[in-house]
Amino acid sequence: MNGLTVYDQFDQLQRAAVALQESGYFTDVKTKAQAIVKVMAGAELGLPPFASMTGIHIIQGKPVLGANVIATLVKNDPRYDYLVEQADDKVCRLCWMENNKVVGTSDFSMQEATTAGLTGKDNWKKYPSDMLFARAISRGARRFAPGIFGGSPVYTPDEMGADVDEDGNTIVDSVAIDVTVTDPEPKPDPEPQPGSNNGKMSLESAQEVTNRDGVKYGDLDTEKLAHMANALTGALKGELTEEEREEREYKLDAIKVILANR
Repeated sequence: MNGLTVYDQFDQLQRAAVALQESGYFTDVKTKAQAIVKVMAGAELGLPPFASMTGIHIIQGKPVLGANVIATLVKNDPRYDYLVEQADDKVCRLCWMENNKVVGTSDFSMQEATTAGLTGKDNWKKYPSDMLFARAISRGARRFAPGIFGGSPVYTPDEMGADVDEDGNTIVDSVAIDVTVTDPEPKPDPEPQPGSNNGKMSLESAQEVTNRDGVKYGDLDTEKLAHMANALTGALKGELTEEEREEREYKLDAIKVILANR
């Protein structure tokens, strides 16, 4: 179903969304408007209303997809397919095809998860293989099957900072952290540090911070920074050494400073 068809069938989709929301079974959906957004976002991808309500999640105003939904959309599209080359507690590697030709591979390893500070979260402890698959398939969908999603970036709830179950769906009451420039609770002003501005990181310093690929934060777009901020926020909830915690807090502060100035 393309975008125009979706809006032609708005009344029908609206009725379905409202009925599903009023059923009370989807406790993550608080309003009828949220239900309608979910159903319409799913309809543009070819998903029926019930699948949209269970597999699409709105985080920071963006629809994100459960890993099982991404996998289903790929398998249902005649242009694209993937094969699982490896799937265990250490790495998930997928081989991607377009029009029956191999176009590349996508993988995600436990080493990457550790580096990103993900392994302290309960879902990574309980379902490591499933979580690796979720990251591998979303990475592959972005790289090798963008036509399914109309060119929009594809992320799973876990990538946006939400806690998820083994199927990659958001756990109810899990809070996705929004990127703001102020702390939720007031804190005493820190002692000024060299190169800082009244105890706060300067924009210049924040822009010079680099990611693991050596790219400066100042050269990254807003969406990428927001995604990184959510990953860092999730990592800070886990078990970290004092040095690891300070490093991630420093990087998160740098992102907040940059976003506050855009």
